[in-house]
Amino acid sequence: MKKYRQKNDEGLTLVEVLAAIVILGIFFVGIMTIFPQMTVFNAKTETKLDTMNLARQEMVNISGQTGWIGKRSIIDPSIYEDFKTVLAFKMPASGYAETAPTADYIRYEKVDGYRYEADVYLECQPFLKEEETSLKCNDPSLAQLHKIHLKVYDGNRVSSQTFSYIKFLVEKRVD
Repeated sequence: MKKYRQKNDEGLTLVEVLAAIVILGIFFVGIMTIFPQMTVFNAKTETKLDTMNLARQEMVNISGQTGWIGKRSIIDPSIYEDFKTVLAFKMPASGYAETAPTADYIRYEKVDGYRYEADVYLECQPFLKEEETSLKCNDPSLAQLHKIHLKVYDGNRVSSQTFSYIKFLVEKRVD
């Protein structure tokens, strides 16, 4: 009987090496296209986080001011400053310029690195306690809440937005 020589399986043929290189090349090209996309995504996420923090900080600067108080006349207590009058003074003092007043709200704009747009709604909501349910906004002795919608633009695109309320009260003491 003849003994057959076994085929040498110790090495790779040139065709096998080329096929492996082509498969690995396709794999690496696919992986490499992810990195630029990740960079763009990270930049967008960083901008979004920056503008979210700026929006929150700006909202605190606007709504947290202590000067949202109207003054009442000493001679006739029924004469007092309304919210719109105080608003016309406070927003420009915060660096905002009135851009688009409507019947429902007044839009203010500020550019400070990013463009801020604040819609301050003129219709109030009474500041209620749990036991008091029949308060009206036309009672100047009660605190009133006015909604504010703040948008932060990155270029022409809204990057972040937030909502809050301005607490407005007419002082009982007289100026």
